[in-house]
Amino acid sequence: MIQTTLNCGKCGSTALRKNGSSRGNAKYLCTACRHQAVFAPAAPRKAAKYAQVEKLLRERVSQRATGVARMKISKLAKQSPLAPAPA
Repeated sequence: MIQTTLNCGKCGSTALRKNGSSRGNAKYLCTACRHQAVFAPAAPRKAAKYAQVEKLLRERVSQRATGVARMKISKLAKQSPLAPAPA
């Protein structure tokens, strides 16, 4: 099991306790400086979502079925190594 250590974004302390939730993400309260925030990193979630979108695009699935904005899908398609070379 992988265990991640959360740090306070304001003071850097690891003294955090769970303090409710917001939109399905756990909120934490720093006991050192009383800063409250959602400390869930967004980058891994976005990377996983975009990898899934690229997979669906390779399978020629409708862009609307992916649940991601069409402009973002077009950017991902252009950046994809499977994109056709410009003429």
